[in-house]
Amino acid sequence: MKIKELHIRNIASIEKGDIDFENGLRDAISGEKAPLFLISGDTGAGKTVILDCIAMALYKKTPRIEGVANSTKNDYVNAEGETLRVASLEQYTRLGISERDECYSEVRFEGNDGINYHARLSLGMQRGRKLLKHRSPKWEVKKGDADWIAGTTEVANTILQAVGLTFEQFGRMAMLAQGQFATFLTGNKTEREAILEQLTNTERFSKYGAAIKNLFDRAKTTCAQIQTEYDTEKAHILEKEEKETLITEQARLEAEKKDLETKIRQNEERLTLTTTLEKCRKDKASAQQALEQLEETANSESYRADTALVNGWDHTTVQRRTYTRMKEAHEKREEALAKEPLHRSLFNQLSADLALRKQEMRLQSDAIEKSNQWMAAHQHEEEIYGRSGEIIQKIHQYEDLLKNIQELASQIEAENRKTSPLKAAAEESRLAVEKATCEVNAKQQAIDTLSRQREAMNPASINQLLEQANQTYVSVRQLQQTLQAIEAATAETARLEKDIDEQEKNLASLHEEARKTEEALRSAKEKDEKANNLLHTMRTSLEEHLVTLRKRLITEQADTCPLCGQHIGHIHPDEDFKTVLTPLEKEKAATGEALNRANKVNEEAKRRLNTASGIFQTQKRQLAEQQKKIATAKENALHTALQSDMNPALPMMPQVETTIKNTDETIRQLKAKQQEAEELQRRIHRLLEEKRPLDATKTTADQTKVQADKALDVHTQRLHQLNERKEAEEQNASLLASDLTTLLARLMPDWQQDTAGTRQQLALASHEYNNRKKELDAATQRLLTMQTTTTAIDSARTHILRLHADWEMPVVPMAYTCRNINDEWTRLFAQTDATAQEIQECTHICTDCRNTLNEYYQTSGTTEASLIALMERENELLEARQRINLLQASITSRRDAIATAQKQQAEAMEKLGIREEQAIPDLTSLQEERTRLAQTRDQLLNALATANSKLEEDKRNQNKFNLIAAKLETAQKNLAKWDRLHARFGGTRFRTLVQSYILRPLLNNANIYLARITDRYKLTCSEENEQLAILVLDRYNKDQVRSVTVLSGGERFMISLALSLALSSLNRPDMNVDILFIDEGFGTLDEKSLDSVMSTLERLTEIAGQNGRRVGIISHREELDERINVQIRVVKKGEGRSRIELSGTMPG
Repeated sequence: MKIKELHIRNIASIEKGDIDFENGLRDAISGEKAPLFLISGDTGAGKTVILDCIAMALYKKTPRIEGVANSTKNDYVNAEGETLRVASLEQYTRLGISERDECYSEVRFEGNDGINYHARLSLGMQRGRKLLKHRSPKWEVKKGDADWIAGTTEVANTILQAVGLTFEQFGRMAMLAQGQFATFLTGNKTEREAILEQLTNTERFSKYGAAIKNLFDRAKTTCAQIQTEYDTEKAHILEKEEKETLITEQARLEAEKKDLETKIRQNEERLTLTTTLEKCRKDKASAQQALEQLEETANSESYRADTALVNGWDHTTVQRRTYTRMKEAHEKREEALAKEPLHRSLFNQLSADLALRKQEMRLQSDAIEKSNQWMAAHQHEEEIYGRSGEIIQKIHQYEDLLKNIQELASQIEAENRKTSPLKAAAEESRLAVEKATCEVNAKQQAIDTLSRQREAMNPASINQLLEQANQTYVSVRQLQQTLQAIEAATAETARLEKDIDEQEKNLASLHEEARKTEEALRSAKEKDEKANNLLHTMRTSLEEHLVTLRKRLITEQADTCPLCGQHIGHIHPDEDFKTVLTPLEKEKAATGEALNRANKVNEEAKRRLNTASGIFQTQKRQLAEQQKKIATAKENALHTALQSDMNPALPMMPQVETTIKNTDETIRQLKAKQQEAEELQRRIHRLLEEKRPLDATKTTADQTKVQADKALDVHTQRLHQLNERKEAEEQNASLLASDLTTLLARLMPDWQQDTAGTRQQLALASHEYNNRKKELDAATQRLLTMQTTTTAIDSARTHILRLHADWEMPVVPMAYTCRNINDEWTRLFAQTDATAQEIQECTHICTDCRNTLNEYYQTSGTTEASLIALMERENELLEARQRINLLQASITSRRDAIATAQKQQAEAMEKLGIREEQAIPDLTSLQEERTRLAQTRDQLLNALATANSKLEEDKRNQNKFNLIAAKLETAQKNLAKWDRLHARFGGTRFRTLVQSYILRPLLNNANIYLARITDRYKLTCSEENEQLAILVLDRYNKDQVRSVTVLSGGERFMISLALSLALSSLNRPDMNVDILFIDEGFGTLDEKSLDSVMSTLERLTEIAGQNGRRVGIISHREELDERINVQIRVVKKGEGRSRIELSGTMPG
């Protein structure tokens, strides 16, 4: 991204500030964009506020507020009684402003997509009930020329997509704020990992590591769970002997079960047959008794009466239907005869309506005849009346053309009066333009003259020569310091050589002393060894004799010792006896002490000799290193001297002092020329300021001339257009009048004398003609409709008279009210026709039915009265039929029951093997046997079920165990795989491994910057660098490697700056910021280190990874004022207010 502009209104101490980073920060001498600019001002003026304003507009955060601890529970009350959080953005509202004052920070920048964005954070005050209070921050963003977008989420997403950096990443890439230089250098592993993760996109490796750890933990948990299931299930499996015993027991119980089931089945069969036999005998006797009672009922009078009714009804089905049909036909014929008077009355009404319609039809025909006669009389005018609308429209057009011609003539006359004033104004504007052009050209010639003078001075060459002189001055100063260092180092070398000579003499005496102590130690060792051997021999022999003697005394049970004469109970212990009997031990102790003293003396002599040797070797190594260092320094000094055109054969220091003096004079002269160029630039600027109003006057005169010329041209074109329009209108009017005369020559030859009257007369005549024509067409259509209707009605009336000829009679014409007269006649015809047919059909049916019944009466000897009486008993028929059927079914059922009982009895006796006269088996004995067998079976089944249950459960357990064992094997293999991966890449190991490979090129990149600042230090790290630790190699101290924690403040700043620059250049393609702001940190540097740092920053764009990047330094050091021309000054105005001024820049 590119930061282009910053606009500040009443933020913190800055009252107003507008900074154009893209075009405003151009060097006043070279006119190019300043690669390095300074943000300066007194302490407390608000230099760092500029960084805060950029951050709050882009991220609604600032570096200072983000560093506040316990920000959510840390409030205070201000003087107005308002409660604010110590980490709130409202605190940036400048004190003392009113609710009407603007308060915002706005940044215009170009995003990674090449589109310009505006990001703004607005603060301010608002009026409460009594007092002013802070307004809540309002965050907005605008993309291109689109509308402002509000809402924290929407704004944050838009800016993040455009910039490609989070707040933390932006702080690392573009803002090296106060106190944050050494964060990466001296931070712990977690802090360095977080920074590298943000800048190098290694967060995905953290996710990979976490995923691997999760999979490992899951595999480990799964394996442990399955192992627990395995151990639990293994305990549930039966032993082999127990399982074989259960199988044998199961087979025995199955065999017993089979035999027992055979006995139970035989018992059940005999019990069932015996029960069936007794039941059959009882059922047979009961059914025989019921059958006898039913047969008595079948012979009773009531049964015979029911039988007669049912038979009589079933034999007269046809006759009863015939009688019913005849009766229904007679009733329908009577109903049809009753409808005919109504039909006749309706016929008479419709006939009267028909007579009226015929009368109206004759009148309509007479009126049509009269209309045809009128139309024939006006037939020759039909063409004009048919085109009346067109003719009237043309008359309107003719009237409009005449009116337009009159208006155009008036406009032409008015335009002719404007011609002279417009020509005079054009001439006056031309003279004014010529005068303004002369004045501008004169001023421009003066500007061009000064510009050529300034170009002749070649400001860019002056700047280049000044930079070269400064570099020469710095290198010669360094050469002077190097020569002084060589002189001091030479003195140090002489001192070391003297010390080495003295140390060499001391070593000789120490070697002699060590040799003597070594000989004394060897003599003491020989004496001690001799005494020790003698003591050991005597002690061993004595111990063996004492042991033998005491065993003997105990065996012989003696009271007195033959060796010492004491009672056996008063013999000394072994230790006392040995001390008394061994005087050699004193000699051994004396030789031991002598040996210890000799050993200590010898070790002390060796220690002094080793110490002196170490000091001697160290001094010799230091001497060699110092001599090498002096040689290198002399070589570098010689190289620098040759570059500075010095004579190596002559003394260096006078030449250096002369060169410094000459270079200083050269710098002074170049700065004078630089100031002269700046003075010329200021004079050019003043002339440009003087030329600006002349340019404005010329622009105004040009615009006035253009407007006057344009007005004259417009006037001329308009006059020409009006004349052309007038001629065209007159031609159109002439053609239109000719057409109208041709059309109206016979009917209205004088139409032009009164065009309005002609239009009105033509419209009335045409209207009358068209109305009469429409009325004639309508009347003709109505007559046709009446004729069609009358014809249809006559046809229907004729058909009705064919059925009822007696209905014909004269009628008086009268209207009949209905919706459709045709439907009424059609409906009447259908009704009369249907009624006639129904009467005829019913008469025929009655005749046929009567003949059939008479024939039945004669044949059967039955009368019509008996048939009617039978039909009247229809309601008794159902009950009679049910009684008959029920009795017959009962008789049949009892007979079947007797036969079935006899058959079942015979079958049971046959199966039991007994005859009719024999007794049946005892039922009670059979039931007792069944109970006993059932109990035995239950016991057997329980035992069998127990054995089967154990075996089935063992089978299930075995299958489950096999499955768990297979799962355990798979889980163990999976765990072994993830264990190997987790040991190498799990957790943060993967990210640390990747970052450890990234750290070394990062340090190499940092060393590029560090080498340009100082040649003393180089950053490095260990080979196995799991902690991502950074070490410093000190070239001035024999390339010793040490920790960064022991560095001084200035050293730490230089190394941290180099590392920060490397970090800011170690970015992804979507993480570019064109400006790097460095806030303070220069106060810890001495003049030489400051020169090196500034030289590096000035050449930052030439170093890899920083192409096109600019640097803004925030500092109040006076030395930077002299070195950096382009400056943004924050100037105090008093009362806590500041303003922003630009210095050393091209005039805007």
